[in-house]
Amino acid sequence: MERKTLLVTDSMVKKHLSIDDVIRRVEETWRWYGEGRIVMPSKVTTDMEGAGVRGWFNSMPSYVGPCDTAGLKLVGGYADNPRHGLPYIRSNLMLTDPRTGFLRALVAGDWISDMRTGSQPAVAAKYFAARTDVVTIIGAGRQATACLQCMERTLRMKEVRICDLLPEARKSFIDRFPGAPFALVDCADRAAACRGADVIITVTTANAALVEEPWVKRGALVMTMGSYTETSVDLVRKADKLVADHLGQAMHRGNFKAMVDSGELVAGSFAAEVTEVVAGKAAGRDDPDQRIVLELVGMGCLDLSVAALAYERVVVSKGP
Repeated sequence: MERKTLLVTDSMVKKHLSIDDVIRRVEETWRWYGEGRIVMPSKVTTDMEGAGVRGWFNSMPSYVGPCDTAGLKLVGGYADNPRHGLPYIRSNLMLTDPRTGFLRALVAGDWISDMRTGSQPAVAAKYFAARTDVVTIIGAGRQATACLQCMERTLRMKEVRICDLLPEARKSFIDRFPGAPFALVDCADRAAACRGADVIITVTTANAALVEEPWVKRGALVMTMGSYTETSVDLVRKADKLVADHLGQAMHRGNFKAMVDSGELVAGSFAAEVTEVVAGKAAGRDDPDQRIVLELVGMGCLDLSVAALAYERVVVSKGP
């Protein structure tokens, strides 16, 4: 029988998957990884600036055993896109048969990437947060919006504080959640936004200490999601636990990289990987007063796993 390669658009993905589907699949895939059923090397970055192209992209291969899928996520930042009304971050996915290499599908990955990003703190908070009454989000872009879209489905929140350099960005963010069952607070000041928060999330492109140690209360969970430094060194030094989604990647990108490069942090500095905790092989939070700093740089296997689910549903919908 002739096999056909499918082209799965963003609109097709959204037709066949819900946000709740993505949240469930992210948690399942973290568990599968912790159980040793996924092979995923660290991502590789291609920076095109030196060749005159204002952009970069990450190549993120993986094999996801429970989905019988091998493939690649290609995601990057393209500096000129916003001037043309396009998203800065763009993502595409390739799904293959792991035994033959047959190209099953090319899948548009923008919505998947956003919702996978948003699902990470929504799932991680279940394992690492002592409370979620007050949540602070630093950064008010597209992926920060996805974080709150996912967290409102999984967490009990009373107050969500939005902090961004741009007042119009904060207002636009808040306007996306009319009738939310929690208070949305516009916070221009990072210190005020962080003080007393149960959960602090940084979703930015910055390379700066956005969260200072004195602002973070006992028992708080700080989750960083950017590719560079987003907290002060003192917060990392004084945290009760350091956790990463993928230790190999945490050693060469994200919030901990500078301290790894200086030799202050080594692999043994980390209490666990998120995947180990979700798989039941390591403890998440084991004391309500612990301050935990958790880095979520992103794992390509999550996107491929979500894309495989979308592919399966598209194939079923087309019939024999």
